[in-house]
Amino acid sequence: MSSQPRKALEVFDNPNIERDFVIQIDMPEFICLCSKTGQPDFARLHLEYIADHV
Repeated sequence: MSSQPRKALEVFDNPNIERDFVIQIDMPEFICLCSKTGQPDFARLHLEYIADHV
């Protein structure tokens, strides 16, 4: 498994166009660096969305 991000976004058709599908992603250990102090910031992120037409 590569640790490099992919350049292409994989898409697929909704198998049931009459229904919205809720996408939920939970990231319990999100770490980034503070832009002011350079110290690590820790967070838990929960992303929830319903995809729409592009």
